[in-house]
Amino acid sequence: MDWQIIGHKKQLEFLAQSIALSKLAHAYLFAGPAGIGKKAVARRLAQALLPGLEHRDDFFHPDYIEIAQEGEIKIAQIRELVYKLSLKPYSGVYKVAVIDSAHEMNSEAANALLKSLEEPKSQTVIILITSNSSSLPKTIISRVQKINFGALDESEIRQLPALEPAACAKLAEATEYYKKVTAADLADKLILVQDLADWESPDLQVLLQRWLADLQLELRREPSLALTKKISAVAEAQRLLNQNVNSKLLLANLMIKI
Repeated sequence: MDWQIIGHKKQLEFLAQSIALSKLAHAYLFAGPAGIGKKAVARRLAQALLPGLEHRDDFFHPDYIEIAQEGEIKIAQIRELVYKLSLKPYSGVYKVAVIDSAHEMNSEAANALLKSLEEPKSQTVIILITSNSSSLPKTIISRVQKINFGALDESEIRQLPALEPAACAKLAEATEYYKKVTAADLADKLILVQDLADWESPDLQVLLQRWLADLQLELRREPSLALTKKISAVAEAQRLLNQNVNSKLLLANLMIKI
């Protein structure tokens, strides 16, 4: 299948083979740094399994459930997910659930999910996504198939802007702003926020994608916890921007974190 994903060749080949041989696990854990495409892989896997989902950019489908949010994942959300998974597939064979930032589940939520992992239904696939697998209970990790994702290499990262060819005009500006941010103190960073406040949302997405790519390159060359945290902050800013959060407040918060 054409994953339309940059990087992660071994992981994609493994999943494609699992589909072809009908050997999918009932639950996966996609683990690795934030902002490297784990969720994109999870969604493409769901599209491969659910008829009709490949044509939905909004990922609305009766057999697809996704939990993606900032902060704690609570038991009520997991109970709703488990209930939806208990229903027969509306179309096709599978029901697929994706839990982003699975490490944010509180203990009650994790225990509620554990019951589904212990007694899996043959037609369900649950995909947990995390950048902090050590925070997940060992009982959950022992009941899923873990797939580790690493940072993209330099040649792969250089391909990322090609995904949005119409936005290439903003790439040079985005790179220049990144250089300014890395050299600025907090006061100067907040001044830069004023410069960026008038950018349209699509242009800000280009900016954040460029920053993410540059940070991933740095992480590849010299791994550090500080860089990992910065990548997580930029990836979270991308997610919030898609939810129409006030861009000025979003950028100000991001500047504090990077």
